[in-house]
Amino acid sequence: MKRNALATSLAQALFCAALLPASLAASAQNQAPDAGTAGDPKQLDTVVVQAEIAYRDRTDDIAPTLVYDLEYFQRFEPATVGDMLKRLPGVGFVGSDIMEYDGVQLRGLGGGYTQVLINGKKVPGAGDDRSFYVDRIPAEMVDHIEIKRSASANRSGDAMAGAINIVLRDAYAFDGSYVRIGANRWYDGETNPTFGAVTTFDAFGGRLLAGVNVQDRYRRKQKRSDRYADATLEEKTSWEDQTEVKDGRDTSANLSWAVDIGETGSFGIDGFYVKTKRDVSEVSFEEELDDDETINLRVPGLDPYDQKNYGIGVEYKYAMAGGITELSMDHARFENRQATTEGEEVFVGGAGNWDDHWGTDGAEWDETVYKADAVSARDSEFGFRLSHDRPIGAAEMEFGIDWRRKKREGLVASYEWEAGEQGQVPLFPLDYEPDGSVASVIEERRLDPYLMFSGKGEAFSWEAGL
Repeated sequence: MKRNALATSLAQALFCAALLPASLAASAQNQAPDAGTAGDPKQLDTVVVQAEIAYRDRTDDIAPTLVYDLEYFQRFEPATVGDMLKRLPGVGFVGSDIMEYDGVQLRGLGGGYTQVLINGKKVPGAGDDRSFYVDRIPAEMVDHIEIKRSASANRSGDAMAGAINIVLRDAYAFDGSYVRIGANRWYDGETNPTFGAVTTFDAFGGRLLAGVNVQDRYRRKQKRSDRYADATLEEKTSWEDQTEVKDGRDTSANLSWAVDIGETGSFGIDGFYVKTKRDVSEVSFEEELDDDETINLRVPGLDPYDQKNYGIGVEYKYAMAGGITELSMDHARFENRQATTEGEEVFVGGAGNWDDHWGTDGAEWDETVYKADAVSARDSEFGFRLSHDRPIGAAEMEFGIDWRRKKREGLVASYEWEAGEQGQVPLFPLDYEPDGSVASVIEERRLDPYLMFSGKGEAFSWEAGL
């Protein structure tokens, strides 16, 4: 059933349901005009029935594809793609932290089973499992989002949970310019400015679109944990106070150029760039309560990282052999540099007094140890696709081939440090001693040929492929 017909039927049913009580009340009043002796009638709140429901749409594809456009999202004033996706049913961010919407998941499966596409092209993600951090893409760059809920022969089979296609603004569909300036102010006085601009104009015989976005991101979390021996909450075993601050900046840009060639051909180039630089600092104060002694811990941590994600793609469509032939190539890269340090300062005996100095109330310093990891990763992907679509009688036939090469190189170097006396703090990486390293290389080459037939009718549509 078409969405418009369904929405119209539902709207009519709701409208009739809303009018029925009013009609009954009016009829009763006409039959018994003296029944209102208790006082004047009460003024009810206004009931508004909208003719159209702000809802997602469906594409003409036979494979179920939901489309959420700007009309759906604009009432939420989203800042990033993560803010947009969190509004969609079936989308979750189970592995993300408070107010973070990075690793998107569909249908409750892990992020590695959800394929994230930008303009229909694959992009390398931050994780080894292809998970992509959607919170780094600003909302100004997006035209609409497609949720593809089933597999299809002309799409690779590594998206078990489904695919999310983030379609950026198109030079032909968008006309004019758009500027957004704002700021967020947090309760602790931190202020984060944001800036976004998109423009499009005629250039080099076609249409050129350019966009840029800079947003400061700040998250502060304070957490208190009290742990007990059992559900009676009578015997406390430990407690922890944790403060975490995430402070960084995301810089992104996109560029696309499209031109018509002849009467049936079209050529386009599109690219994007996303850079994230952030410092994550965390301090935890812990106290473990035993019968014989009390252990106090101060656990500071720092996690600065610098990530870049960028890609470029070209596409050419033209009429040939009674159908449409499409050639496309794309290249994308991901780079990550990260240094994680975490310390532990331990005091034994007495009670902790963290406002003055660690463990001064009868506690003795036991040890101070630090661990650090230097993480680097580089991911590159290159793809080529050739497809041809043409009618065969009352059906459509599409066949093609998709070739892709992926290589990811990672290195994790571990370090450790131990203090000789109380109060010493190491300087990374000078004071640390190497504690091993792990290098990894992931290489993938895949060749996906496919053949697909489909047909659309008034009663039903069908698709079959291999």
